[in-house]
Amino acid sequence: MSTKMKFAAVAVGFTLSLFHFIPPVAAESSEPVATILPIDAGGISITKPNSYLLNDTLKVEIKSVLNETTSEGQRIAVVARTKSTVSKVVGIPDMELRVRAADGSEYTLQASVFNAHAIRPQTNEELSYMAVVDRKDTFELKELVWLSVDWYTYPKTETELLTIPVSGLSWNGALSSIQDLSAKKTWEESFQIPNIDSPLIYKPAAIHKESTPKGTIHTVKLLVENRSTKKEMLPSLSMDGRVGAAGVNTTLFNGVNTEQGTITLEPGEKRYLYFQIPADKDTVLSSLNVLSSESFRQMDAKGAVTQVGYSIGRLNIALPQGGQADLPVQSLAYQYGTDFSFDSLSDTIAPHMSVSLVEMHMHENEGEGYNTVIGKFKLSNNGDQPLPLPVFQTKLETESGAAYSGSRQTTTAQDIMPGTAYILSYSYRMPIDMKDRTFVLKILDTKGSTTAAASTATAAPVTNTIGAYVVALQQGVMDAEKLSFYPFQVKLNDWSLMARTSAPSATSPITYTYRLKLSLDIEREEKMIADKDFSKMSLELIDPTGKLLSVKTLNFTGVNRLVSGMQFITFDNLRTDEQEYPLCINVYETIATPTGEVKRLMTVLQER
Repeated sequence: MSTKMKFAAVAVGFTLSLFHFIPPVAAESSEPVATILPIDAGGISITKPNSYLLNDTLKVEIKSVLNETTSEGQRIAVVARTKSTVSKVVGIPDMELRVRAADGSEYTLQASVFNAHAIRPQTNEELSYMAVVDRKDTFELKELVWLSVDWYTYPKTETELLTIPVSGLSWNGALSSIQDLSAKKTWEESFQIPNIDSPLIYKPAAIHKESTPKGTIHTVKLLVENRSTKKEMLPSLSMDGRVGAAGVNTTLFNGVNTEQGTITLEPGEKRYLYFQIPADKDTVLSSLNVLSSESFRQMDAKGAVTQVGYSIGRLNIALPQGGQADLPVQSLAYQYGTDFSFDSLSDTIAPHMSVSLVEMHMHENEGEGYNTVIGKFKLSNNGDQPLPLPVFQTKLETESGAAYSGSRQTTTAQDIMPGTAYILSYSYRMPIDMKDRTFVLKILDTKGSTTAAASTATAAPVTNTIGAYVVALQQGVMDAEKLSFYPFQVKLNDWSLMARTSAPSATSPITYTYRLKLSLDIEREEKMIADKDFSKMSLELIDPTGKLLSVKTLNFTGVNRLVSGMQFITFDNLRTDEQEYPLCINVYETIATPTGEVKRLMTVLQER
């Protein structure tokens, strides 16, 4: 039988004397339709490929068939999974594998130099084959044919051992579509990867579109679970985003797998996988293709081994309308001071640490053109060992979908001691005309895989939502007697303001100062730790026209901190050259943020 392409024979380690003729054996399933077998009680099913008898000791399954147009010609690749059926080591016979096209053309495939030569009892080996055909037209593959070739006869004798139909099974490249209806999934469905020898179960968890300095990124999160009783290795997967149906103005966006290196899952283990898909700004993805990675190794004339990698489409996941989705998250109205519940798969928050939100207020930024929301989070160490301060980020989202990322305070402690708590502040810049007062607070794990992603030009750090709650901003209540600078409570018992004029000499200019006397009771929540960037009390002295005369900022921590009892504060360096009356004092809570200081009016002390 003639071929249009010939390759140099590759030594496979077996002499022809070890090969004995085996007559063709009928396949266990004569039809090219694979069966669908249930996997677990949850109703998940997977298409099981047909298994064919190659000889009395070996079975063959077709894992993947590639028929892809490249700049070099038509690339054909086959991966066959060979299984031993006996209780001893058996050799893999020295055979040729050819493909027959629907137009009658036939091509011999080259075996990978790393193909196994023997199979241990009751085990599998994957055998890889490839050829590049110098044809400009496209053609359909019809059959795979295994042949024995007797090179000692003239002319050589070829005997077909096994023929497997593959019409409609080829993956024709990135823009081709998934034809198997059982491999078309909705967003809500759990699935296994077809034709992959792995029991791992996957479920879509979330997909988010985000504008980053590197462009628009769609981040897809898959939950993978090992329900088997042994450790399982994660197969090498990739994911592409699609817009439109195959062949009808299809637009494809190649994704980046953020995982790097070998990943294994213990029995019963669950974890998240992340894929990032760079796309155009206004792109709305309609579906996702999940692909597996394959490789073929060949040896050049100098004996150097090179590897050719390619991908095979396994299944398609339809996206919800709008192209973004989340698993259901807790959306009950949050009650301040209660502990958050986090995703059980995240290790961001240690088991003996609790996190709650104790305050969230809108602060003004005079003259800056925006307001700032400040959220104070209480982190409590309930264990008996020091715990490192967790690294997480937060985000506030409006009903309309606008999102505002939180800026974490710049100075933080390293550890939280047992039996103590720490206050951690996040600031959110908001438009000055923002009307929303209720938001979805999302707590994000920013430790997600960034290894492979960080090395690409288009990838961005991966974030994972580990908790989400509906939070209403606290309304500031002007109370002249009780002021909350959590965890400090300040009770103002009495106050008075006295003007002073001084002239050290006849030639010296007259200076004016004001002395404020405050009687305070300050209570601090027990075992609470606050650092030097914690809230401060700021006093602004204002004249009758509203002009600012002087500012004094007082600390709750440190050597010169506020304490209970009588306090005397002097306002000097006044922006005035005369005494004025009546004056008022605006009492603010001020907080340093990465973008500057923000303040919240607590009360006004007015001279009468």
